Order: sequence, then C-alpha cells, then structure tokens
Amino acid sequence: MREAMSNPSAAPVNKTAKESARPWMLSLNLTDKGHVAQVYMPFVKGGGVFVETDKDYNLGDPVFVLLTVGDEARKFPINGKVVWVCGPNARGDKPQGIGIQFPKDDSGESARQAIEQMVGKMVYSIKKTSTL
Repeated sequence: MREAMSNPSAAPVNKTAKESARPWMLSLNLTDKGHVAQVYMPFVKGGGVFVETDKDYNLGDPVFVLLTVGDEARKFPINGKVVWVCGPNARGDKPQGIGIQFPKDDSGESARQAIEQMVGKMVYSIKKTSTL
C-alpha cells in the first residue's frame, strides 16, 4: 500500500470492477432438438439461452457467446447479458450456469428465430429444462 501512496499510478486495482467490465467469451453448440429445448429460454424478453459454466457471474454482467445452431452450424455472435444465475448448490439436479438474454440486434433476433425454427412448439411441451 505504501507504493500506491508514493506513486499515484500504482493505485490499487479493484479486481471485481475490472473483471465485470470485461465480458467472458463462451461457446454453445446447439444441434440436438432435445438439448435446444432444455436450454432455450423463451420466457426471456427477446429470447435467451442457458449456458453451463462454473465461472462466477452476476446478474447484468455482459457476456459474449459464440452460438452455433442446427446441422448447418449457423454461427451467431451474441453480446448478451446475464439474466439468470444457477450456482453450484442449486436444488435438485439443475446444472451450474447462467442464462443469457439475446441482445436487441440482428444477431440476437436471428439466433432466436433459428432456435425457434429448430424446436418449433416442442419448447413449450418439454417438462424438464435447465432453468425452470
């Protein structure tokens, strides 16, 4: 701490603020309809997906996900935000991870449409999901 006092440029860095300002990069491949129906979050405004991860996130954190959808492997770069957090001690058999809301842009809208086209009405009939 003495160094920070004598050298203003060596001020202590708030690690939490630094980490939250830099989004993590995640990847999610959605090729199986059953898996897609489990991770898709149609109840999130604009759509979203659940991504299993053991990294710590807070609600509202920015996150980048490279989303690959379908047999054609269509890629969608998603600059989303965390809207759901499921920690390591979740009840039941829910996996640890985060729910990511799609952004209000062409990539987010295209990803939502591709997912909904892939699973159709199946998403509304599945009983067990990764989130609810």
